[in-house]
Amino acid sequence: MKSLKRTIRNSRLKTHQAVFGWLRPRMGAIGSRYRLAARIRLANSWATKHPKKTFGYVVGALLTVLVADIAFTGARAEMNNPELARIANVEPIFNGFRTIQANKDAHRKTVMELAAQGQTIRQELDSMIRIPDKSHADSLGIIKRYNRLENIVKSLKQNDND
Repeated sequence: MKSLKRTIRNSRLKTHQAVFGWLRPRMGAIGSRYRLAARIRLANSWATKHPKKTFGYVVGALLTVLVADIAFTGARAEMNNPELARIANVEPIFNGFRTIQANKDAHRKTVMELAAQGQTIRQELDSMIRIPDKSHADSLGIIKRYNRLENIVKSLKQNDND
């Protein structure tokens, strides 16, 4: 275990030294080209002479960065929030559910009306059959009511099977 740790540490150190050796001359060239060391010394001497202004600039810059970060994060969260879009798309599902329930209620009401109409026709048919001397019009009325009752029964049986 110790040799594995030592091997990992040595390889990491070699990688660090290789990157550092490659990067140092390039950073040194950039620093000397833009005279960064001299500019940093001038900024430090000015900051030493003006501590209140330096404090104000630093706090102002940090507050600006904080506000900008909060604004960008909030804007990005609103744009890339799939959960809110999913919640917003639930409304058509509820509308479909309400439509189905309304259709079921209308169907149930129609079936109940058919059953009530069938009961009424059956009572009329029973009373017409009990008439001892039937006329031709009575016989036609019995046949028409019987056919209507038969259609209602077929419809109710079909709704029962569905």
